[in-house]
Amino acid sequence: MSWDIINYDQTAQCACGKGKVVRHIEQRDDDWNRSETNCLGEEILCPECKERYHIEHVIRYYFCYPWDGDGVSDRSFLVRNGITIPTVKTKTEFYFNKIDEDIVATFSLTEIKEALADMKTNKFTTKLQLSHSYSIVHMYYKRYKKKSLNLIVPILEQVILKYNNYKWTPTTIKSFCDAENKEIKKNDKEIEKVIAQSFELDFK
Repeated sequence: MSWDIINYDQTAQCACGKGKVVRHIEQRDDDWNRSETNCLGEEILCPECKERYHIEHVIRYYFCYPWDGDGVSDRSFLVRNGITIPTVKTKTEFYFNKIDEDIVATFSLTEIKEALADMKTNKFTTKLQLSHSYSIVHMYYKRYKKKSLNLIVPILEQVILKYNNYKWTPTTIKSFCDAENKEIKKNDKEIEKVIAQSFELDFK
């Protein structure tokens, strides 16, 4: 398999309007119709703007389907020398390697106790009465492809015994996320403050 490589440039008007900023692009295509485009660098060709500005990017990631794009928003700016755009802060995504940690992070201690009682009383997954009991069974099934209450009940019993030893519970996660959201909002305001003093580049 080989790659076909095409190099080309995109240009944008500079801040003073007297010159250009150039972006060097490499596009690679293979025999399987796969394609990737990479930026090899950017240059300020205007002597006046080159003395006053440098290039910075604001990169944000978002969810999108593969056919709608790559999930990346990349805005380029000429930023005055002496200031810089703060790095974008993003929300923490919580992932847990162990099923017990996942359960504790999702359900309160009361809900876990209720689910355990439900499982011990009704014995079978098809007879469970509580929605959070079903949710815990589904959580276990996603990991292990099994729905046996005989396997889940001992886990819940251990979780209840050592619940206070877990770092991430619905309460601690909410507290963390509330504080993080405040930091993100503050950071976004700082980013916008610098952007307001900068010149956004429109490469074509």
